[in-house]
Amino acid sequence: MRTFRIFTAVYAAVMFLVGVALFALWLLLDLHGFPKGLCQGAGGALIVGSVYLAVAHVRRRSTDSSGREYWLPSRDAGEQP
Repeated sequence: MRTFRIFTAVYAAVMFLVGVALFALWLLLDLHGFPKGLCQGAGGALIVGSVYLAVAHVRRRSTDSSGREYWLPSRDAGEQP
């Protein structure tokens, strides 16, 4: 499972860098027409996709660094008389 988490983090970072590179390519080469739209659209989609993967990667963990589970208020609701 740890390998999957590392793969997801690396994949999100690569997607972000490729998206930024496409935006930079558009700005540096002063593209117009279809190549401009391709760089903008693909770059934006890759950046948004990488942010989604990064957030999903962070939210997937249910324990803190010491190995204890996070506290949830819904778990305490059943313990009250």
